[in-house]
Amino acid sequence: MKGRILIGNQWLELVPESLNELREVAVEPWELALVEALTAWWDESDSMELMTSGSTGSPKPVRHPKARMEASAVRTIEALELRPGTEASLVMPVQFVGGIMMVVRAIVGGWSLHTTAPTAAPTLPTTALDFLACTPAQAQAMAETRASEWNRVSCVLLGGGAPSLAWLGQLIEGPELWESFGMTETISHFALRKIHPTRSEMFTCLPGFSVSVGAEEALVVHTPWNQDLLTRDAVHVLSPNQFEWRGRLDDVVNSGGIKVYPDRVEETLSTQISQPFRCYGVPDERFGHVLKLRIHAEATPSDAEAMEKEILGWARLNLPKHHAPKSIEWRPLEQTASGKWKRPKHE
Repeated sequence: MKGRILIGNQWLELVPESLNELREVAVEPWELALVEALTAWWDESDSMELMTSGSTGSPKPVRHPKARMEASAVRTIEALELRPGTEASLVMPVQFVGGIMMVVRAIVGGWSLHTTAPTAAPTLPTTALDFLACTPAQAQAMAETRASEWNRVSCVLLGGGAPSLAWLGQLIEGPELWESFGMTETISHFALRKIHPTRSEMFTCLPGFSVSVGAEEALVVHTPWNQDLLTRDAVHVLSPNQFEWRGRLDDVVNSGGIKVYPDRVEETLSTQISQPFRCYGVPDERFGHVLKLRIHAEATPSDAEAMEKEILGWARLNLPKHHAPKSIEWRPLEQTASGKWKRPKHE
């Protein structure tokens, strides 16, 4: 079964022969980028250039064999039991792996792929969707601003970070949510965990991938193409196929001799804070370093003092020693090109 794509209010088959028609109907910059990506996918090269997300540095180009990209698409399709004819929507930029892999899945799986501008709160089709891949921030925005359309989506794959537990806790209905774990180097995700309506703490590797622990308890990913990828992710490995993520080694804060992973602190705090926020280390005369909490805001809210007292007090009661932030600042957070919230650095 051949896939098809909706662009410029026109359905076209996802085949090379459609390129001329696609070029005619593409008008918006994101539509032109999509046509450019399809042109690269169908050209004579056996590899394709993708951009890294920029979450651990400046975005950089990485080339991947198209055969591996197709294999990645098949793994996702089989893991989430997505069938030919799946109604899906592309809401992420195709310049990055999350966006282009949605297109590849539609081609490989014979899907009907709706398209829309890759904004912070993308527009969803008014008809039911079987599958959607997006960032946690996009998911929350769509659920809050387009609830009726959001609740007609069956399955959502989240990439680029963990969603807010406060938001997840408010969900009563809506799609099945899966959190992905991966990097551009693994061609999209290599592990998944279900987080709604039930929640797993463990990521499970997709077929062909396995994991182990290297120096500093860092994750080592063993790929189907016999390459070992050394990461800077701290993990607890339960088996070659299952692991629990603890945080980025590059972000670890040594506070009073205790290693504090800001990512795990943020996971706990996300039950109390719904807006974007990040924790980071700042120097401290007594403990060496302590955590500071930055909540995304253009200006300090009028009730900041009461909010800070409530959040910091809750953190002291519910987090281990040295893990609770010592102070809060209300300042804008930067985002990567792919939409991830950046962790501040000490100034």
